[in-house]
Amino acid sequence: MGKTVDNTIFEVSHPEVWSLALRLCADRLKFTIHSDSNDNSLMFGELPFADTSCCYASCIEAAVYDNPFLLQSFGKTSVVTGSDRFLLVPDEMAGGDDDECQRYYDCIYPDDRRNVAVNHIVEAGLSIVYGIDRNIESFLRRTFYNPQIMHCLTPLLTFFKRKDAYGGRNKMFVYVDNGTAEIVVLKSGRVAFANVFPFNCADDAFYFIANAWQHCELSQNDDELHVVGDNAVRQELLPRLRETMSNVAQVIFPAEMMRLGENVTAAPFDLTILPLCE
Repeated sequence: MGKTVDNTIFEVSHPEVWSLALRLCADRLKFTIHSDSNDNSLMFGELPFADTSCCYASCIEAAVYDNPFLLQSFGKTSVVTGSDRFLLVPDEMAGGDDDECQRYYDCIYPDDRRNVAVNHIVEAGLSIVYGIDRNIESFLRRTFYNPQIMHCLTPLLTFFKRKDAYGGRNKMFVYVDNGTAEIVVLKSGRVAFANVFPFNCADDAFYFIANAWQHCELSQNDDELHVVGDNAVRQELLPRLRETMSNVAQVIFPAEMMRLGENVTAAPFDLTILPLCE
């Protein structure tokens, strides 16, 4: 049996006007639910897996079925997931065509027998192509009504690309949470780099950030670094990053999301920005 929360807290009237967002983490599910028609409606939490020795798909199923509030008839369900195999395909190469994107994926990962999913990101002019476990995708699609399933970089690329629409400097955006550093770099308004790095401590995260900065040939004096996510990790990272880079700041939370409630800044960032990525 999976770990549960007090389901009555998250039971809502008229769930059809509410949205559910799930993040599939290595050892837990994170979730948010909110109503577009009600201010101060955001609720969020996490469901640690009771037995991580089970296969990952079974852990996800147990967490969902043991918490039936997740099975309410929400008007919209979004699922954010990671994948150890993915690639970015520019529209210049595939034109956003699913079959063409999969052809590139099959060429890079010929031995991958998982389902191949494609997320088109119009703002960024590219598609993310990634492998997803067949059992997990099947469970999600038969359990939730028409879920929007996306790679963890998809909301970040969409949001930060829109945020940078009128920016002049090159920028790196870093989201640290769930034991991963998700890094996006925009140069001259175009996506120059996007990757996900697992880390065990802030030192590891610092290394990945510094290495990506150098790889993208960003300027320590002229370009910008923006960090968001886990507060403890951020507080360790920011002083060290500011020792070597001139323009380091925390991501400013989008003002339009504050209507969801005062605690919105404590909720998982990648889930709370989903409404702004539509």
